[in-house]
Amino acid sequence: MSNLDLIKMSLGNLWRRKLRTLLTVLGVIIGTASIITTLSLGFGMKEQNKKLLAQMGPVDVIKVVSYPIYDPETQKQKDAKPLDDKAIEEISKIENVQVTIPTLEVDGVDIASKKYSNFAQIIGVDPEKYALLNPEMQWGRFLEASDGEVAVFGGGLKRSWYDQKSRGGRMNDMNDPDKTLVDLEKDPITMNIGEGYDPETEQRKYSKTHKIKVVGELPEEDWETAYNVYIPMDFALKLKREIKRENDKQKADGMVGGMGYRDRNSTSKYSSIIVKVDDIKNMRAVNDKVKALGYNAQSNLQATDALNKNVESTQKILGGIGAVSLLVAAIGIANTMVMSIYERIKEIGIMKVIGANVSDIKKMFLTEAAFIGLFGGALGIGVSYIASAIINYLSKKGNPDDMGGMMGGLPMMGEGKISIIPIWLILVALLFATIVGILSGYYPARKATKLSPLEAIRTQ
Repeated sequence: MSNLDLIKMSLGNLWRRKLRTLLTVLGVIIGTASIITTLSLGFGMKEQNKKLLAQMGPVDVIKVVSYPIYDPETQKQKDAKPLDDKAIEEISKIENVQVTIPTLEVDGVDIASKKYSNFAQIIGVDPEKYALLNPEMQWGRFLEASDGEVAVFGGGLKRSWYDQKSRGGRMNDMNDPDKTLVDLEKDPITMNIGEGYDPETEQRKYSKTHKIKVVGELPEEDWETAYNVYIPMDFALKLKREIKRENDKQKADGMVGGMGYRDRNSTSKYSSIIVKVDDIKNMRAVNDKVKALGYNAQSNLQATDALNKNVESTQKILGGIGAVSLLVAAIGIANTMVMSIYERIKEIGIMKVIGANVSDIKKMFLTEAAFIGLFGGALGIGVSYIASAIINYLSKKGNPDDMGGMMGGLPMMGEGKISIIPIWLILVALLFATIVGILSGYYPARKATKLSPLEAIRTQ
């Protein structure tokens, strides 16, 4: 019997029992669609986690800080080791460290524009080194080595300007959240030292004012940079010196505590050191080596591990549910093929009497089972695409946080797809459904080959 004859006969046998074939195929459709859809939610979670981690900061960066932090391993507060040029040299020698970038936080500076002020963390950086992080810009450019008194604002700061004279220091109009009070590209921006208040003029007074040129803005979505203002390191050192002089002056004039300024980095030359690793897979090794040198290191490693563990456990649960559905479908295929044997005992007997090979009979039943798996898998793929589209539509139309509960308790950020079906999953699912069909039909096919021709004809 040729392969073409085998295929024609198998399809004809399935067609003669349309209802039974349809019900069996339906079981495979449900099983295949269940597995693909549930796994697609897992892939959606992974994609959302990538976005979440990206908003928390670069995943290939370790931040070495100059302040005490809580160590989850020892469950104790770990004192900070001073950060200076020696620290940079030590950390730079660690294998797989691509670049080390010192930063300097500047406190005691008021950022103002017209009648508005802004809360922001001013950070001095080396423009050339920081550029190696390839910071994404909302508009404009990042700092350059030739820059003087210029700044790059975090995207979140455009919504945090406030008027101190207004009741409660009201910020942006809640009825128009997209409206900003200050245009960074057009309005004058100043950094002021020695903040005071003149009751006669009802105006602020400063001992030193710097007119700043804003050359760029970072994305609002980046949590790590959204509320920071970046300035060249030389300018940051200049501000630190001016702040110290003003603080000492006010103390000398009898003002208790001076201007309330306290240098948080009095024992360190730098506030932190950003360590860029050459590859994400080397993050843990570099992080451990930095800690071994006695420095306090922070990274997204713990968050990444927690999110990945959550995704893996959720995918196992969802995949298990789908696997049970496919198992039920496999039992259905086996049952259909066994019943087919009992109904076709005479046919099998006649085939053997006229000289049909045992292998041909076995192939016929296996081919029928494979077609059931193939048809069910193909239709199940179509159903899973429809289900995925519906899930994504409902997630966009509904409350993202509600969908987050379904996705392991994580907020879904309100953007992107929460059900993603990669092409390779479709191919694997189709192959898997066909293999399930063949395996389910193996026992019935074997049973058919063992029937005695004379006994089969006599029985009928």
